[in-house]
Amino acid sequence: MTRNRIRSLGRCFRYCNALIILCASTGLGLFGGAYLQVRKALPAAEHLASYRPRLTTTIYSTERMPDGREQHTVLGRVYKEDREPEELRNIPRYLRQATVAIEDRPFFKHRGIDPKGMLRAAWINLRARGIQQGGSTITQQLARNMWLSQERTLSRKLKEIILALELERRYSKEEILEMYLNEVYYGHGAYGVRRAARRYFNKDVKDLTLAECALLAGIPRSYVVYSPYRHPDRARARRHQVLVAMREEGYITPDELAAADKEPIQSRLAPLTTEGVTAFRAPYFTHHVVRLLAQTYGDRAVYEGGLNVYTTLDMRAQAIAEEELTRGVEALRREGSIKRGLVGQGALACVDVRTGNVLAMVGGVGPYEKLQYNRAHPGVAPWGRQPGSSFKPYVWACALENGYGPDSVFSGDPISIPLGNGKYYSPKNYSPRQGGNYTLRNALAQSVNLVSVRLVRKLTVETVRRAAAEMLNIPVERLRPYYSLALGVNELSPLEQAVGYCVFANGGLRPTANFIRWIGNERGEVLVEYRPELRQVIRYDTAISMISMLRSVVTSGTGRRANIPGYPCAGKTGTTNSGRDVWWVGFTPDLSAAVWVGNDDNSPMPRGSGGGFCAPIWARFMRRTMEALQLNGEFPEGAGVKASKRDGDREVEKTEAKPRTLTVCAESGGLASPYCPVTIERALGPDDGTPGPCRMHGARSSGESGGREPAEATGATAGGGEVTVTVCARSGLRAGPNCAQTVERTYAAGRAPSGSCRACGAGPPGRAASGTPGGGKADAGASDRARANPAAGEGDDKKGAPDAPTDE
Repeated sequence: MTRNRIRSLGRCFRYCNALIILCASTGLGLFGGAYLQVRKALPAAEHLASYRPRLTTTIYSTERMPDGREQHTVLGRVYKEDREPEELRNIPRYLRQATVAIEDRPFFKHRGIDPKGMLRAAWINLRARGIQQGGSTITQQLARNMWLSQERTLSRKLKEIILALELERRYSKEEILEMYLNEVYYGHGAYGVRRAARRYFNKDVKDLTLAECALLAGIPRSYVVYSPYRHPDRARARRHQVLVAMREEGYITPDELAAADKEPIQSRLAPLTTEGVTAFRAPYFTHHVVRLLAQTYGDRAVYEGGLNVYTTLDMRAQAIAEEELTRGVEALRREGSIKRGLVGQGALACVDVRTGNVLAMVGGVGPYEKLQYNRAHPGVAPWGRQPGSSFKPYVWACALENGYGPDSVFSGDPISIPLGNGKYYSPKNYSPRQGGNYTLRNALAQSVNLVSVRLVRKLTVETVRRAAAEMLNIPVERLRPYYSLALGVNELSPLEQAVGYCVFANGGLRPTANFIRWIGNERGEVLVEYRPELRQVIRYDTAISMISMLRSVVTSGTGRRANIPGYPCAGKTGTTNSGRDVWWVGFTPDLSAAVWVGNDDNSPMPRGSGGGFCAPIWARFMRRTMEALQLNGEFPEGAGVKASKRDGDREVEKTEAKPRTLTVCAESGGLASPYCPVTIERALGPDDGTPGPCRMHGARSSGESGGREPAEATGATAGGGEVTVTVCARSGLRAGPNCAQTVERTYAAGRAPSGSCRACGAGPPGRAASGTPGGGKADAGASDRARANPAAGEGDDKKGAPDAPTDE
């Protein structure tokens, strides 16, 4: 070889070396730059250390037993990924071994990546001219599932490798395997082994058999291909593959393999449920709780935080509420009293009077998926429906707080209030017979609209609306500042009404509606505990007087069908224009509940009344609930309000001057004689005529009168010498308990029929009547007649008064 050739070869080698160094430097630079770019896109080190998977939030009811124990029922599960964490020590050995055998045999030997596996995958991908296999270890799969997408690109693979190395540096093999088993998706909405065991086999993960463990371990590779529900033959073949891998690794014996391989696939599966859908119980309540949680703690905490939320709902009360409301509303639909189908609706809410804990909430009757709107407590505008006369107790309580008493007298006569610009507000009573003077007790029992209007006028609109807002615990702006406030024209929800009436039963203390008892994390640790919030909004003596007056509504007023034998109760009816909304809101010493019935399209119910439609539903619900919860408390005791203000407004209305008080016969309405068995005190204004003497009870007839039924005279005037009685349509005499068809007729005092009907069967001995204006206690057949004509005797507020403030 010549010297020149040697020099030429030397130059060639130098050029090649330079080129190699240049290419290597360029390659290293590009790789380094790519690594830095990839590293920037990865999660920070502290995020790797503090990672928590997305967990499922579970919502429970709380049933308190008489002995103090608590039971809980799952109401619903909220999640983005249906996952519940499980510790590695509670995961069966077979499931851990099966996962390692089929996914990453050298898992306990490598440091996050398996170079041989990666080369094998690269060779397969090269031959297939596409990416067919990833060669990822369990650590790499965990990194991908936790932080990366499922796209198959080189940049994602590089990120996966870097994250796997970092995970291996920070965690032990056992910790990585536990995270993987809790993170991986097993198909059909189940994330992690705990939910997978429940979804596929309806059992705890610790109870899985070898065959079940092998089946689950084979699913993550492709949950669509190996689904035992959709492809049982493929699932069986995959399970066999897993069992063989376990045998090759020495985890099981040949006999164990053969026994597990014989187990059937589909016969052991639990029924398939829809992905991402949880079966809510008490759906109106549960969805409301989810909204409250999201508003308070944010969506991420609720849908990913794995909270355990223990609510105030009692499933015993809730089940009764659903049954009784459905029974009542469906009966009204069949009768045509409300619209058929899902248009005719009802709602019920019940709370504990001492704590405000919501025990039951039913927002509609029918499939929740088709209704969804929560009529029991919408929580947003419109806030509910007009309460009608069920709003009056707040007006009466305000009057008692401002110097009036149950025996203060106001007029129920027509009134026109000047509004300026030549306009007048002229509301009306439910019945034209509701004129004359009334004590506040009797006016509330008979639901006299014009007494309520006079009270608001006397106290001022602003005073009443602020007091009512305090009792209801709502913003005062929701109660519009007009005189029609007295007649309940501002929308309220049944839950708000139930809370408002707690004030009376609880000695003037208003609780805040409470839906949640406490919240815990996935480890059972208490994060937040909710305690009752009480505020004194009316005086104790006012509450005592309100209880007494509202009990009169049940015993002798418009709410007689709400009476519960053996339990003290009180409440108020509500009926709006043309019966568009009907209510009964009532309470016992332990519970307060509101029932609303109406049409969703706001169409009228011509025969609708709170006493006829809602009170029976309420009575059945309350009786069964108090029996189920073993409640039998007593109302607060003490002296009621003593009036410090004069009656009525003497400067404005002459008819509201101090009345005369006369003793009249409860049956005939005439001036009482010594022979009248039942008498009442009646207040008469100076212009009211004096009724004539009783002609029913004299010396010769006194022996007969003891066996007669006292008259039902729910609409009799306080003056004018008239009385309304219920008579038998067949005989024309006073109706007895066995009369099938009855009518109400008005007679001049002393002219009413003097004998009870004997044609339809003998009646029981006479009963005491209550002191209502011109009326006594309902007879034994009143409830049957009210069913035939629910509006009868309902002295409620089908006002004829303008609802819109601009018309006042």
